[in-house]
Amino acid sequence: MIAETTEKLGRVLVIDDERGPRESLRMVLKYDYEILLADRVDAGIHLLRENEPDLIIMDIRMPEKSGIEGLQEIREINQSVSIVMLTGYGDLETAQQAIRFGANDYLQKPFDTDDIQEVVKKYVDRTRLHSRKKQAQEELNKMTQSLSREVGKTNKLTSLGAASSELVRDLRNPLTIIRGYLDLLNYELKEKQESTSEEMNEYLGQIERNVERCAELVESWRALGRFDFSQMQRLNLPKLMNDCFRDAAAHSDIAFSIQVDGIEDQYEMLGERLQVKRALQNLIDNAVTALDRQSSPCITVLFTMSNTDIHVKVKDNGCGIDTQRLRWIFEPFDSTATIDKGAGLGLFITKKVIEEHRGSLQFESRVGEGSVATLHIPQAHTALGYFSSPESLVGA
Repeated sequence: MIAETTEKLGRVLVIDDERGPRESLRMVLKYDYEILLADRVDAGIHLLRENEPDLIIMDIRMPEKSGIEGLQEIREINQSVSIVMLTGYGDLETAQQAIRFGANDYLQKPFDTDDIQEVVKKYVDRTRLHSRKKQAQEELNKMTQSLSREVGKTNKLTSLGAASSELVRDLRNPLTIIRGYLDLLNYELKEKQESTSEEMNEYLGQIERNVERCAELVESWRALGRFDFSQMQRLNLPKLMNDCFRDAAAHSDIAFSIQVDGIEDQYEMLGERLQVKRALQNLIDNAVTALDRQSSPCITVLFTMSNTDIHVKVKDNGCGIDTQRLRWIFEPFDSTATIDKGAGLGLFITKKVIEEHRGSLQFESRVGEGSVATLHIPQAHTALGYFSSPESLVGA
């Protein structure tokens, strides 16, 4: 029942009780695809379990079990394999019913050779693309979970600020591989637009966002404890915060506002731009997460100044955090961290970055009322006294 075992473009399973259509499909497709043939639904499901085809072409009207019954069983086994139903004249309503039960498409008998080749290519590509994206997502999830576990172990054995160079080295290689596959998937989606859908694009976007998040976590973790004096420069905090708002606003309907007491240009600090922006972005991302499903969500940032320091308050009207969780808000990978909502390093990294710049960070929150993150950071002229020489950074 199995023909043409050499390497092909994909594997197609044909389930049809009539020998004529089965053999016609085999002859048309055998040069490009590995073909599996079955004359009953149960025999086809057995081949499905054994061979994992990329496409199933199945007749609607068959003895013992109909194509609709077979479709339902197949979808319980495999949600992602593409399924095209074959229907005879007068079965259009049944074919439309098959779409509702999870079929991807249907073709009427007798089928045109060119049409069947085009449809097979389209849906074989669809299944393979879906499988590769799913594999990439699974690998990414495993890697993120591994990062959580390993850093948690490191944290118990060393001080919170210590970075594991071995862990980072192990993670950067698979990240590079996943990024490469992601670029390939993006390319295929552009080249094969007929195979794309909103669901597929959203799935790819999820992979891309999680890869970037994981990459940023690795780089942030690697950067802890490596304060680079040569990268110090004057930074305007309101302008930097505005950049963070712009990035966040592109993906949400949250109302953002910045209020500055006095002249904006006076709010300058001395620091590493990349690290400081990442710390501010973490504060905004944390507030955005708290606003999920909130009515009239808003984030307000207030800038004030004393003689020596800049004071920044980031307020949100989100869900808030209870007292028990608030105690662990700056701990890495606490029990509330999830892959979907964040890996649990954001506020920990932010606090370490701010402290490296001789500042401080506090966090207040009430359940149902929102949260306030308060940042105190030396003004540029004050920081010059702290960072007048590289030696002064020791122990910072």
